[in-house]
This record gives sequence, structure tokens and C-alpha cells, in this order.
Amino acid sequence: MAKLNSKESIKEFMEQEGYEVEEQQVGDALVISDEDGFTIFTVISDMQVEFMVDICGAKDLQENSLLEAYSMLLDQNTEILPTCYGIDTTDPDNHRIVLVDSLALENLDANELQLSLSSLAQNTMHAVEILSPYHKTFSANE
Repeated sequence: MAKLNSKESIKEFMEQEGYEVEEQQVGDALVISDEDGFTIFTVISDMQVEFMVDICGAKDLQENSLLEAYSMLLDQNTEILPTCYGIDTTDPDNHRIVLVDSLALENLDANELQLSLSSLAQNTMHAVEILSPYHKTFSANE
């Protein structure tokens, strides 16, 4: 396959790998989904590709346990390279816990892109495990 150094080449590669790719009308983002509904928001510039997976909102977690939950995720940032957990404050009323990664486009190859996607999926599942004791829905059922 040709170099993965443009939005078009990455989009084509993702579709060949079985992902559904949807271009957003506003902005320059792609929404990439697999058959299980795992969704990755992707922005591709001239220099890099940025990935973001929305894990959950702060309002989904027990308010009295937010600091502990955030601390658990921050501690994991040293273990889950190359991805990392963060907080998206775009919505001031409900900050979102996200998983992010970015790759330089200059020499991006298929193996590197596949590794990043695999890491995003695996670390999303790990975040769900970490956050489940703090989630309002799970704690209400206990």
C-alpha cells in the first residue's frame, strides 16, 4: 500500500481493514468505527494523525470518588504507552475522560497504525475495568 501520509490514504487503509469511516461535516474529523461499535475520533493534519476515544463523562462517575478515579487513570499513563488518558473540557458541564494517541505522518506505516488502533481498543477496555467501581450505574446495582 502507498504511504499513509494523508487523510485520503489513511481513510482508504481503514476501510480496507474493515472499519467504517465517516467524515464529519463540521471540522476536519473522521469518525472511525469497527463492527463492534468501537469508535475513534480522528483528526489528520499535514504533520500528524490524532486519535481520541471517549471513555465516559465525569457525571457518569460517583462525584465523591472522582479524585480517586482520576488518580487511578493517571497512574496508568505510565503503563499504557503509547496512548494516554486525559480529560476533555470542551463541555464545561460534563468533562469527558478520553484516551488519546498521535502519530507523525512523515513515515507512518501500516504496522504502526495498526499497533496504535490495537492499543486504543485494549486501553479503552482497561479504562472501563478501572472505572467500573466508580461508575454510578454499576454502584447503583450493587
